[in-house]
Amino acid sequence: MINRHFLLTILILTIGMNVCSTNRALLVGIGQYDTQKTGWSHIHGDNDVELLKTLLKKNDFNDLVTLTNEKATKAQIVKALTDLAGRCNVGDKVYFHFSGHGQPVRDDNHDEGTSKKYDESIIPYDACRDSRRLNGKYTGQFHLIDDELCPLLEAIKKKLGKDGELMVVVDACFSRGIQKDEITDIDPDLLRYVRGTNFAFTPPGRISVKTPKQFTPGAKMTVITACRENERNFEYKSPNGCFYGSLSYYISILLKDNADFERWRECFLGKNYQMKRIFQSFQHPSIEIFP
Repeated sequence: MINRHFLLTILILTIGMNVCSTNRALLVGIGQYDTQKTGWSHIHGDNDVELLKTLLKKNDFNDLVTLTNEKATKAQIVKALTDLAGRCNVGDKVYFHFSGHGQPVRDDNHDEGTSKKYDESIIPYDACRDSRRLNGKYTGQFHLIDDELCPLLEAIKKKLGKDGELMVVVDACFSRGIQKDEITDIDPDLLRYVRGTNFAFTPPGRISVKTPKQFTPGAKMTVITACRENERNFEYKSPNGCFYGSLSYYISILLKDNADFERWRECFLGKNYQMKRIFQSFQHPSIEIFP
């Protein structure tokens, strides 16, 4: 016969674990890039942070950190992700969001395979569009390449354990261009605010980045991006006239109901977003799930 006191102890410990779990979020959004210095155009990634942070707070994300514009340098993003991993506990729920430019970068460690010659990267505030910047001395040191981002996410995923959840949303594009006739019907305002470039960054020297390891099984990690790697990511002009990332705006709609990541996954896998007409018809959000 099982001891009654033993069962009571297990029940108390289980309740304690649930009570101690925390909802955590890191929001990074850049709109006001230093165009003259870096070559990147202005967009509205900072608007996305303002839109989402209030909704996340309403959904009990009590540990919430934001980095916008000049505060969102590569060093600060890396530090914020590292600090976030340090704060995480088993069973926590974590949301990481990046809104800004994206760019393909030459794959120097050949981890992408023979058919694909480029890594993806997100563009922090201090990253430059090409190697002619910084008096011809820019070598890609401020790009945040997927090979560098993966171990930062892995550290968070490991801390969360099998009962935790990690949602990663990237509202940027890794564009290699689309056909001219596909964009003739787009609002001219939206054509001004494309998040990324079809110009691949090719540094003068070799980029020294380690090939990332496979993600450790444990916390379920979902990565949602605004478009496929060969598509452009257009912003969305909301009914109130404000510009937001198309993916960010759709996430805000989901957040108005709840922060149930399982429901979010179902919405993207089922392509429910098509009913909202937020994304351009040739822009296809993508989702990857890592157990």
